[in-house]
Amino acid sequence: MAAPQWEFEADYFTFCNCDFGCPCNFNARPTQGNCRGGGVWLVHEGHYGTTKLDGVKFGLFYWFPGLIEDGNGTARGYIDRGATPPQREAFDTILSGKAGGGILEIFHALASKWYPTLVTDIQFLLKGEGKAWMRIGDVMEGECDLLSYPDGKTIKPTFSLPHGIEFKTGLATNAKWWIKDEEMLARHENVYGAICKVQFNETGCIG
Repeated sequence: MAAPQWEFEADYFTFCNCDFGCPCNFNARPTQGNCRGGGVWLVHEGHYGTTKLDGVKFGLFYWFPGLIEDGNGTARGYIDRGATPPQREAFDTILSGKAGGGILEIFHALASKWYPTLVTDIQFLLKGEGKAWMRIGDVMEGECDLLSYPDGKTIKPTFSLPHGIEFKTGLATNAKWWIKDEEMLARHENVYGAICKVQFNETGCIG
């Protein structure tokens, strides 16, 4: 049976192991030749069929040993413990790629190992312009702040990616994060982050 129509609008904090800006956003090679990254969403309004998704927090982490398009990745989705059983089922399906979703569907297809969705406590705070913090259970934590020049003056570069599959407009930030989930083990500082408002449906990122 086909998945129902769905859509959500959310705040989104994404980060990876690339230098500021992330070359992948501009169809260039990743800084370190591989891709380790993730993100967390806080849904403000949404639905999956008749199931309301308002207020749900969920996350994703992906680990590719080389270029993303070469596949052989490892990944896991995360859903906040506060989600209701129907909401959990909806996002488990969305994160599995079985309900479309553009980049969500693509990442699942390119990952040769996809761990079962982990339901755990997810915290996500936007703490002012350019500042965000997130924690997913005991497996992942990340934060970001505004980029700055050596003299300490902050800057606020934004992306405008009309054809972006992850977001259309985002604020570039300086992120630090760690993950400790199965063989996905990493810790990075002074790397790429972005804060965005996004809109997704079964066709992918639409805003």
